[in-house]
Amino acid sequence: MAKKSSRKAASTGKTPAVPAGEATYAELLARGTNIDALIVEHVTAQGPAGLLGLAAAVNTFGVLADTHEAMAVVRACEALKSVVTAMQAQHAISYQDSLISYHRELGVREKNPGWGSNADIALAMHVSRHRGAQTANEYRILVEDLPRTIQGMRNGEVTWEQVKVIISGIRHLSVDSRRMIDELLWEETHNCFTAGTAKLREMVTYWALILEPAVEEDLEAKAEKDRHLDIYQIDKYSVRISGTAPLEQGIALRQVLARKVEEARENPDDKRNASQIGIDSVYEEMTGLKAGGSIPVQLLVVMDHATLGGGSDNPVLLPGAGYVSAAKGRSLLAGDPKDPVQAWWRRLFVAPTTGELVAMDSKSRRFGGNLKRFISFRDQYCRTPYCNGAIRDMDHVVQVRKNGKTTAANAAARCGPCNQNKEAPGWVETPVPGDRHSFKIITPSGHTHIAKAPPLLGINTPTKLTPPVSRRPGPQRK
Repeated sequence: MAKKSSRKAASTGKTPAVPAGEATYAELLARGTNIDALIVEHVTAQGPAGLLGLAAAVNTFGVLADTHEAMAVVRACEALKSVVTAMQAQHAISYQDSLISYHRELGVREKNPGWGSNADIALAMHVSRHRGAQTANEYRILVEDLPRTIQGMRNGEVTWEQVKVIISGIRHLSVDSRRMIDELLWEETHNCFTAGTAKLREMVTYWALILEPAVEEDLEAKAEKDRHLDIYQIDKYSVRISGTAPLEQGIALRQVLARKVEEARENPDDKRNASQIGIDSVYEEMTGLKAGGSIPVQLLVVMDHATLGGGSDNPVLLPGAGYVSAAKGRSLLAGDPKDPVQAWWRRLFVAPTTGELVAMDSKSRRFGGNLKRFISFRDQYCRTPYCNGAIRDMDHVVQVRKNGKTTAANAAARCGPCNQNKEAPGWVETPVPGDRHSFKIITPSGHTHIAKAPPLLGINTPTKLTPPVSRRPGPQRK
């Protein structure tokens, strides 16, 4: 049974006040004022500032203790998310279309007049360039090809998660087929949107096969064309290996791995499970090395002298991969005593107060050799805010054609797409002073972002970050 409604007071630090001579909320209600219409008029008149004001108002809403009303708020918030996402989609596409029209008027980038817009959207959404481009493409399908679905989002009747399922099932279809499925979805609303995303995906796939049936030979050819293998880091401890292969290749791989598992299980001392045997077999076949042995490749390790000697347990940086424990860093440098290899390490120098990488053993005036390594160590990932992509290029912040110098101060590590995006019309970058290497980005929409090099964590670790003697809670005593 629901309890009597009670609301915890929101802690805003300020008491709302009504200037003298102006009506209070209660007085407006007493006059019969349409408060909802007044709010709409205010938000519309204020534009983006009105939306931020509306967000601030939502933040003052207290937490409800009543079980029924609390769940009503959860439901209302989900509807609000749908409405806001639909609005964001329409404005993102409106910006892209305006930029395309502007570039066409100027006669620039005729083959790709929207160049740079996806990166601008990504920065505004605080996501990577890849995610920004992906979302912009999904938004365009939603805005242009799913008119009934976007109206459903504006009404709070369908969520963005459901819409992404629809888009994934129709992105390969013609515009006419997409719009036909959009109509069918809302004729079968009671079946599509209340039975879960699995049923929704199933229905969209069914209609897509009817409208544009795929020939078996085409699917086989597509499987051959789309074969791939990806290796990417998922956290600071491991990487994920994934991919797809044509059926005949996949069956052959499965048979070989099954044979490796059977061979390993003939050894009673081998305690590995089937999955561990599988990944070890792939590693050994591809590298020619023994799983668990030393790795004869160059590992770039950044640690202070105390950590190297065992006098400190500050985390150790593997540039391009992230931080590992001090014990792991020392283990990598030591190698496997049973399978010894020579290990190399290079000293790096950091500013004692900011943790900024400031010098190496040697320097060069070109983005090569030690200077290239220096920039890679300093930046660690692509420097475009929110990107975090793997480093591919050493970029001049101010281009050479604009008299930019080939120096560490005018350098930034970038992924390939971000290095290209900065050449879009209206995209400007300039170095700015700061406690760490920084530069300013002005996007084609006129918005400004600051890219600051990350600090080398673990250098001069504050006392307050020293781990406790024991992480396990002891018995409670009176």
